[in-house]
Amino acid sequence: MLLGALIDAGADLKEIQRILDLIPTHFPRCKSIKLSSSEVKKHGFRSCSAGLTIVEEAGETRAQTLIKATAEIGRAANLSPAAESFANNAIHLLAEVESVLHGVDLSMAHLHEAGSADTLADILGTAAACDSLHLFDGQIYCYPLAVGSGTVSFSHGTVPVPVPAVLEIARRYHIPLTTGPVGEELATPTGVSMIASLTNVFVETPPSFVAEKVGYGAGSKELKDAPNVLRIIIGQSVEQRFDRDVVDIVETNLDDVSGEIVGGSLQAILDAGAKDVWITAAQFKKNRPGYILHALCAPDDVERISQVVMTSTGTLGVRYRRWDRFVLPREVVALKLQVGGDVFDVRVKVARDRSGKIMRIKPEFDDVDLVARKTSRPVPEISALVVEEARKTFRDGDGA
Repeated sequence: MLLGALIDAGADLKEIQRILDLIPTHFPRCKSIKLSSSEVKKHGFRSCSAGLTIVEEAGETRAQTLIKATAEIGRAANLSPAAESFANNAIHLLAEVESVLHGVDLSMAHLHEAGSADTLADILGTAAACDSLHLFDGQIYCYPLAVGSGTVSFSHGTVPVPVPAVLEIARRYHIPLTTGPVGEELATPTGVSMIASLTNVFVETPPSFVAEKVGYGAGSKELKDAPNVLRIIIGQSVEQRFDRDVVDIVETNLDDVSGEIVGGSLQAILDAGAKDVWITAAQFKKNRPGYILHALCAPDDVERISQVVMTSTGTLGVRYRRWDRFVLPREVVALKLQVGGDVFDVRVKVARDRSGKIMRIKPEFDDVDLVARKTSRPVPEISALVVEEARKTFRDGDGA
């Protein structure tokens, strides 16, 4: 479906086939492979179906064999470094997750459904298609993944959707999942490994953009209540004044913890790498006064920060959710500040929008406090002098 959507959006079919032609050379089990595309309709909507005609010998494949073949083909195909990295990451992630789930070393792991030439074609074909459309030159966003629901049967029996490999990849990469909208499997391990390797930015609402190309990739299943298609939108972002990033907010309720412990916990959480931490007063059951502790952190740090929150406060659990943010690019620079006959070094945080316009100048309090004490002047007066000097030194559009 991903390959079909990319072809529908304008990816070069001949360029993709050129890469696929290398598969039999580096994966001898495959004798030949041919890519085709055709227009089909899903619930009345046109979409592109990418078909693969593969001649290959039956049997299982060692994970390392697929990893080695992917690396060799990526080099031989002269893919861009980003496309080559994507392909290697996707196949390695798929293999590593399977080895972990089955409790065997990666060198001994076998791939069953994913151990055939079509896995190589999916991953390498997608790499070539993204290269063809220059997608690696921009930012790739993804909505939360709809994984479906119900059960699915394969070589390891019948398991609930999402299958263990999909769930493990999503857990590792903090991919937000939604169930439904139908009682079918909608996300496969190969597909999710590619999504995880394409982007780490998952949003409910993408940044403002102007759509230039739209591609619809058809799946083989006929769904009863929805068109089984994957949509890709390629466009130019509308110029924004701010950068955008993603953070997790970790929270817990505290109604039986002393103020001393809460204060110490805030510092411990900051020392552990949280971006920010704060508390709000709250009233809980049985009219107990207490606090809600909030910690802001990078998605990769959410488990570690959660552990620090639980360890330092004694709480029995935390909750977390993902936030999209607009942030101002900022830098910390040193200024020379003359007060009376003395010169002091004072650090200043300068925040600008994308056009270079200065949005805020904030002196480092510890430096301002030190100057104030040494000169016997009030902190607000020294802070105002620092901002005034910074305004003279830094101009809109100039780097600090």
